Amino acid sequence: MKIEKQQVKVKIKTESTIVRGIVHTLSNGRLSDYITSQKNKFIPVTDAEVFYIDGSGKLLEENISRREIVFINVEKIEMIEYL
Repeated sequence: MKIEKQQVKVKIKTESTIVRGIVHTLSNGRLSDYITSQKNKFIPVTDAEVFYIDGSGKLLEENISRREIVFINVEKIEMIEYL
C-alpha cells in the first residue's frame, strides 16, 4: 500500500543553520502535525540548501552548501516557514 505524500517547500532555522528545501508530509496534512508526530527526532529535508550562521546570528554567505538530503533534529528547530 502506497502512502500519498506531498512536497512542501520550507525554510527551517536552527541555532547554527538555515535550511531551505523540501519536506515530504502526508497529503492534506499540516506541517506542524508532521513535525510534532515524529517518532524519531530527525526529519529529512531533500533538495536542501544549507546556510550557516555565526554566533551573533549573521549569515555566513561564503559557507553555503547544497545537499540531496539533510536530517534535522526537531528539538533544534527554532522556526519553520512555508516558501
